[in-house]
Amino acid sequence: MATASSPITLGDDFNKRAKSKLETASAGKFFQSNSAKLMPSFGRGATAADGGKETNDDEVALGVKLGEGAFCDVYEISAIVLKSKSNINEENGHINSDDNANEKEQTKSSDDKPSNGETDEADFPVIFQNKSEVRKYMSENCIRNDAIEGDQARYALKKLKAADSQKQLEQGLIDVSIEAQFLACLNHPNVIKIRGVAGDPLTQNFGLVLDRLYMTLEDKMDYWTDERKAASGGGLCGCLFGSNDSDEKEKIVFSAMTVAYDLACALRYIHSNNLVYRDIKPENAGFDVRGDIKLFDFGFCKELTKRLFDKPSGMYKLTRMTGSPPYMAPENFLGKPYGKAVDVFSFGVLLWEMLHSKFAFYQYNKQDYKDVVIERNYRPSIDKSLSSRMQQLIKESWHQDPKKRPTFDRISLSLRAEYQELSMEDDVITRSQNQMHASMRSFKARNKK
Repeated sequence: MATASSPITLGDDFNKRAKSKLETASAGKFFQSNSAKLMPSFGRGATAADGGKETNDDEVALGVKLGEGAFCDVYEISAIVLKSKSNINEENGHINSDDNANEKEQTKSSDDKPSNGETDEADFPVIFQNKSEVRKYMSENCIRNDAIEGDQARYALKKLKAADSQKQLEQGLIDVSIEAQFLACLNHPNVIKIRGVAGDPLTQNFGLVLDRLYMTLEDKMDYWTDERKAASGGGLCGCLFGSNDSDEKEKIVFSAMTVAYDLACALRYIHSNNLVYRDIKPENAGFDVRGDIKLFDFGFCKELTKRLFDKPSGMYKLTRMTGSPPYMAPENFLGKPYGKAVDVFSFGVLLWEMLHSKFAFYQYNKQDYKDVVIERNYRPSIDKSLSSRMQQLIKESWHQDPKKRPTFDRISLSLRAEYQELSMEDDVITRSQNQMHASMRSFKARNKK
């Protein structure tokens, strides 16, 4: 890793190459038919590694580290202190919490699930005329005051971590820039909201200002496992229906089904825009302050354009081995043309994991994954106590043949039907909601610093 005396710098032609990739990524119909949100920019101090003079114009104060990925770290934003308007583009226009008036009509009907009357859009309750107004509002409302939970940060910054090589640095910058492009145009209640950017584009101080999340799906799955352990006196760890406590079983099943349905709706929306996500895993979904699941990390998202279409296979020529092997579809792993069905495979694996409280393929390295999952077509057994609908949905979703996997239209319909059957009794819903809120409070309390 580079030291302070020898920082890793970008290649001389990086800007030209990066802009070409960004232009290619944004040349499809999705970006032509979906207007980008009006997003403010916040200052971030430059370093010598950025190829210029060091500056001290940070407007974003960072708090605790929340998580990390291959290229980026995510930090809580503890304060936004505005210093200057000189570098802000006062582009007139409107930004509203409801950037797309047809959002709910496109994605979810009003009776999809119970609502407490408040969404993440409550954080942007007014219409803004320009970016300066948004900056001012975010600065004044960076912290949420809660009588029960105390002060809570509303936003988080996703920024590049220290790179080990020039190639890693450049790839990280391109990925986070592509993610910014997609998030600026995506608009769904279960997709994380981008509220602005920080630093200069295509430099090492660039970052994304996002809504702050409080727990990943991976954390939540661990919590479900602990709850089942406690309910069953420690026995039958990891088995969904091993608990002797039927109330606990109902709460966990209902909570998992709610999360699965919301994620399926988000992916249905993504696929309806002819996009493929390519990195579904529990680490890439998290819960906001209200307990709603959000899909994040769109660095591998790709629009399926005509230029990429492979006529003989009916699929698309895309980069192989994109995503995470424990959730990677066979055709992606093997470098064959592929399409939206790779997301269905990944979702099928994740659905099995949520309903069994076990990881399906984490024990395999890449070679083992190829030998066992790809070539031998191994899949773990499905709990017979699950409904026949759920058993069949999992089997079809992780099918070896991508053409035999269901679409997210059908997946969301099946999960909605299952959800409605599980929620026939009002007390089941109440218990599940209480469990969600309790787990959120418990998790945040354990992680306060």
